[in-house]
Amino acid sequence: MQLPLPIHQIDDDTFDNFYPENSLLLLDSLRQNFAEVQQPFFYIWGGKSSGKSHLLKAVNNHYLLHHASASYIPLDKSQYFSPAVLDNAEQLDVVCLDDLQAVAGDPLWELAIFNLFNQIREQQSLFNQGRKTLLLISADQPPNELAIQLPDLRSRLTWGEVYHLDDLNDEQKRTILQRNAYQKGIELSDEVANFLLKRLDRDLHVLMDKLTLLDKASLQAQRKLTLPFVKEILDL
Repeated sequence: MQLPLPIHQIDDDTFDNFYPENSLLLLDSLRQNFAEVQQPFFYIWGGKSSGKSHLLKAVNNHYLLHHASASYIPLDKSQYFSPAVLDNAEQLDVVCLDDLQAVAGDPLWELAIFNLFNQIREQQSLFNQGRKTLLLISADQPPNELAIQLPDLRSRLTWGEVYHLDDLNDEQKRTILQRNAYQKGIELSDEVANFLLKRLDRDLHVLMDKLTLLDKASLQAQRKLTLPFVKEILDL
């Protein structure tokens, strides 16, 4: 079975570089469902810097690395694909729908997600011994505040466990940057990390992209990430 959009590739967002301190209860509950799905539905909401997208990608990557079927679907890019991407999605081991707010109010998307909920719920039948799918949904608001037009879908968003992830503070972002730099084999001093947080957009995705750029520049120039070098590369 193949979905219409090939968005199953493994990327760099894993549990190894995920900052867990703001989501320990969520992580514990999620992991209890990795071996055998008991709770199929998770709704995770928070701001841009809460780590929710990273978490969904980490789950997707975990399944792929363990040779299970998985799909991470970034709904904020839904202009590039159709709700048909969810056809037969209940046959996968895990489905991660990121940024639900991007398709809230779209009747075709809402119906497709509603149907997916129903298909997965049917799998939980006492007499069903087949595949059971884990569904993770993220959004920037709690379920009752989304602009969902289909009432039955709104109610299904709270069928499972609902978690709020707080935005990461600057200290936590600095820790994440330094951990990721260490994994790349480079040293990121407190001075440079604080400079990046002060001078760049504090969105974690932006910061991580700049770190990747600095890593490549450091390798090419065979130089450490000193403050003058960072200023030169980033033109700051």
